[in-house]
Amino acid sequence: MKKFNFPLERMLNYQEQDLEKERGIMSRLLAARTGLEEKRLRLMEEMEEIQSERGKEIRKGTTIFSLRSSSVLLVSGKKQLEEIRNELNRIDEEIEKQRQIVVSVSQEVKKLENLKEKQLEEYRHAEAKEEQEMISEHVSGSFVRNGVSYI
Repeated sequence: MKKFNFPLERMLNYQEQDLEKERGIMSRLLAARTGLEEKRLRLMEEMEEIQSERGKEIRKGTTIFSLRSSSVLLVSGKKQLEEIRNELNRIDEEIEKQRQIVVSVSQEVKKLENLKEKQLEEYRHAEAKEEQEMISEHVSGSFVRNGVSYI
């Protein structure tokens, strides 16, 4: 019997490559989100530190210039935080879209893999049947050659 050949092998390979590409995009999006989240946390820590220093300076007695400069830093930090939140929201939407793409492509790959497995199972069944028929022919041929008759 000839070797098993899955007629959609090229399509399966293409879909697998596409799935890997989409997973790569998802990984980059998740890494970007993680980076933004780390940046947000650092900025929040810096702002807390500025707030703490400002409180200490106020208790000790400070100048208007010093208070104004810390206020400017805090306002700037709040704006940066807002920008980061907006970027996080945008990237979360992209991640969700990409997740749907990955799931869809993954389902296509799974369908082709299941079809391949089913055809391989049918091939093995046909191969076993053919082998069984060859053995039966060989056994019946040897009976005929040896002059043994069936009762």
